[in-house]
Amino acid sequence: MNALKSYLPRRSNIVSSFMRCTNQWTSSPRRDLNKSLRVCIPLGSMRCHFSSGGGNSSEPIDPIIDVASFQNSLSKYADEISSSLTLKGFYSTPDDTYSILPKHIIETMRCQSINLRDNSRFEQSWSERIDAATGTVTRFDKEGVFACEPDGRDYHSAPDLIMYMSVLLQTLPELLNGTEENYGLSVSSFNAKLAVTSPGGSVYPIHIDNPQGIAANDTRKLTCIIYLNPDYCDGDGGELRIYHKSNTSMNKDSEEPSSDKKYTDFKPDGGRMVLFWSDVIPHEVLATSPNSSINDASKDRYALTLWIPTANIETIHDPRSKFATLGNEVF
Repeated sequence: MNALKSYLPRRSNIVSSFMRCTNQWTSSPRRDLNKSLRVCIPLGSMRCHFSSGGGNSSEPIDPIIDVASFQNSLSKYADEISSSLTLKGFYSTPDDTYSILPKHIIETMRCQSINLRDNSRFEQSWSERIDAATGTVTRFDKEGVFACEPDGRDYHSAPDLIMYMSVLLQTLPELLNGTEENYGLSVSSFNAKLAVTSPGGSVYPIHIDNPQGIAANDTRKLTCIIYLNPDYCDGDGGELRIYHKSNTSMNKDSEEPSSDKKYTDFKPDGGRMVLFWSDVIPHEVLATSPNSSINDASKDRYALTLWIPTANIETIHDPRSKFATLGNEVF
């Protein structure tokens, strides 16, 4: 595995590089940020405190994420991630542990996500259905799901979210490309989405993130999700269901395996990171807090997703992949 150098980007570099990269992927209009600054103070009650203009409130907030520790965590799990992606097509960090980032960082990132939502950065989330026979693309809204595409312009309101994305992008592709499997992952561009799924039963329908691939000039290869729900409890729902080959071993979060079981459910509990191949792995989100009110903000399900592209475009929808037919089997 390649040696990993510590990476601590300057604020100006984060802003400029993220604006440059995300502009390549922009798929929805962005709104200007509110000039007032929302200061995140992680508390057990997850309240976010508002600072209006004036005084020191306009001073930038520095991130509190420990970059070296984050990189070391990624390095620790790199071989395990690589092996799981190769064998199963997906990976999840261990259950009930904050193995990638500590709880107080996840609390802070959730609070900053709420700040962005309060600053009108979120919009109705939507997706597309593609008719396999005709190729017709139909757009539809995801009811109860809202999202934004965070970038460098959000640094002052959400510094830890932006720092997390910057360090992950500078670290994980290099680590995975340095394992026995060279995935050709690239940092030349990226796509990011911060989404909130409302309680009351909101879902994501089953889909593949990158179904068209090169035909749509989409080179996304690896989906990386981190969940920002530190107060998640059993029964809150919103599990990520990943479909796979029937002989794939189960994660202990899911039901007991059976001969005909072809999916694994992952709880979106705080700090969990899930990775899977963007071009071949079908997945969906189950009903989020179906017994709760849609206005119960404590049950909002926050997830930050980054898509990492590959420079080896022949690996996208590669017919030789063991997962190549998975979409046809599931759909």
